[in-house]
Amino acid sequence: MARTLLLGLVCLCAVFGTALPVAGHPPKEPDHGVNESSFWDLWSGDDERQIAASDTVSAQEALRITSDVPLDAPPKAAETWNRRDIAEIPTTNRSTAVYPTGAARTDGTYLKDVSVTIAGVTPSTRVLLSDRRQPLYVAPNGTVLGTVDYRVAVPNETDSPTRRTEWNVTSHDIESVTLLMDGEPVANTTTDTVVRLDYRDQSKNVTGSQPLTLRATATVEVTKTIHREKTVCAPVGENRSCRDYWTRQIETHNETVTVEQTREVSVYEPALSGYRTTYPNGDMGVVVFRSQPWYGLQLPAGEIRGIWRFYVARDQQWDRLVETDGETTTARHSPVHPVQVYAYPIRTGTTQDAHRDITVLDSYGRILPAPDLDSSVALDAVSGTYVGSFGVAARAPAGDGNQSVRARGLVRGTETRLSPDSTTNLSVNRSEIDLVVQNTTPNTVTVEVTLTDANTGAPIDTASRGGYILVDGQRVNTTANGTLQAVVPRQGDAITATYTPDDWWRTVPGYVGDSATVHVEGTVLRYVDLLFTLVVQIGALLVAGFLIDRITGWGFWPPWRGL
Repeated sequence: MARTLLLGLVCLCAVFGTALPVAGHPPKEPDHGVNESSFWDLWSGDDERQIAASDTVSAQEALRITSDVPLDAPPKAAETWNRRDIAEIPTTNRSTAVYPTGAARTDGTYLKDVSVTIAGVTPSTRVLLSDRRQPLYVAPNGTVLGTVDYRVAVPNETDSPTRRTEWNVTSHDIESVTLLMDGEPVANTTTDTVVRLDYRDQSKNVTGSQPLTLRATATVEVTKTIHREKTVCAPVGENRSCRDYWTRQIETHNETVTVEQTREVSVYEPALSGYRTTYPNGDMGVVVFRSQPWYGLQLPAGEIRGIWRFYVARDQQWDRLVETDGETTTARHSPVHPVQVYAYPIRTGTTQDAHRDITVLDSYGRILPAPDLDSSVALDAVSGTYVGSFGVAARAPAGDGNQSVRARGLVRGTETRLSPDSTTNLSVNRSEIDLVVQNTTPNTVTVEVTLTDANTGAPIDTASRGGYILVDGQRVNTTANGTLQAVVPRQGDAITATYTPDDWWRTVPGYVGDSATVHVEGTVLRYVDLLFTLVVQIGALLVAGFLIDRITGWGFWPPWRGL
């Protein structure tokens, strides 16, 4: 049942001891080395625990226990839980098999219900890009968890006056469990029931998804003993006699059965490329593009966070276990509850660290249809459409000497640095703008604008390189010699021109903007001339007053004595 759960409602639930029920049945208390605060984050979509009036919990604990809470990062607790929880699978004997409802199964002649089940890949994150695209991203180094089982069934023994058969199982085993990625074996083991297979260095360039397969092979050896009654008589004659005896014939039968289960995964290792620069004041400028969805960008001065948030929910295919001995089959509540980390879009824009002086200059992306979360997950997601970012441009202080730029991944523990090999360094120079009044009328002012590189003096042509100049709100462009003339309405005592350059990564070299102001009667030199005239006149008056006071002794100097 879908819910919209606000913090105020959560607080009311904590006070009055109520919770909004949904389908599901998480464990009742923390286990497997997961502490209490992290434990309740693992069960989005499940029945929330009720808080009694006598419970002493903080507001944060109440929120986690009685509701689904969006997470800022994939939690390590999900991996800790899965690695230990898989050991709760029941053990069986050779005549009984146990498997979850989502298992892959097959039968042989003697080997029955040979099953293998992938319980999860850790660390991994299923990314809800849209309703139709929800790839499972796995880390380049991780562990595949699962279970295998089987039972041995032999024909019933037969017994007749002249023939008797016996069946015996001489050996049976899981011969091997193999992990294959993109069809290639990467790990192998033998096991009883629980599978934990580590894989490493799966960072090869595979476009899109690839199959991850868990393949189990079971073997059995059975013997069939055939007893036959035979009668042997003496040669024909007067003393002919017969006697009966039993013969024994042993047949050995070997059988191998292989079963496999496959999930489509994508190895998560975003490739980064982009541009870097250093602003004239020492700030860092960076543009980063990635090949896969990312969580955020880590700069030396702080973090830029993307649109993704996370939740954890159980794998419902493990809700029930099936137990069978060939004659009786029962389904019961599963003691094993693997969980999966999910990433979903929660915002429609990129945000910078609020406590740092970081400026997001631009964000590149494409519009995607927003996914619908499961109705049992009480989290606010983006509705309609959202912009999936694949690039971001930012300006930030240089930091404390650590100039590394890293992309934080959607899979826990994945982090990619922006390598110099995939980065183009660009320059950003200061610009200088000059204004000169050419002509004035009662209604208009004609000004000449000159825009140059402050370092080299080279003219800046905004018409060909992008960017523009605003002269009293009028947008204009310089030509090849870096100048222009603009006629603007005479609206005040001064005119201001401001240069807004194009993005520094689009043109070489890049520039930072500049501005200048000029009086409508002329250039800034007129202000200097007027100030000089006033200073000379006031200075002459002060000197005259000083001399008169010294000659007459009137004592009025200095004139500010009484202030």
